[in-house]
Amino acid sequence: MEEKLKRLKEESESAGLYININKTKGMRVNTSNTQKFRLGNTEIEEVRSFVYLGSVVSENGGTEEDVASRIKKENCVFVQLYTVWRNHNISKRVKIRIFNTNVKSVSLYNCGTGKTAKQITRRLQIFVNKCIR
Repeated sequence: MEEKLKRLKEESESAGLYININKTKGMRVNTSNTQKFRLGNTEIEEVRSFVYLGSVVSENGGTEEDVASRIKKENCVFVQLYTVWRNHNISKRVKIRIFNTNVKSVSLYNCGTGKTAKQITRRLQIFVNKCIR
């Protein structure tokens, strides 16, 4: 494993890219190998999950953590727009358009990269229904 990481470092440096060991993390997916990640004398920290481009990537490959994270983000946006929802001068049609473009888009961003299951779709739909009420 260490030799592969060393080769990665050499190849990236030849292209002008340098690996910051302090920011580098390692994660194993579906393997029984428990050998530590090392680059030179430095051991690379192993993590169970991390955020990449706004999506949560976990070692079990599931999307439950990602969906929970998206619902939390949607809820934050929904709460920030609370004054819009309570404003009686804004029509329902406009409020629904604001909801679709600002709240729903948070959960739909990058959603094509994960597997879709009935349970995940149902959880997101429950949140949307709760907000629309």
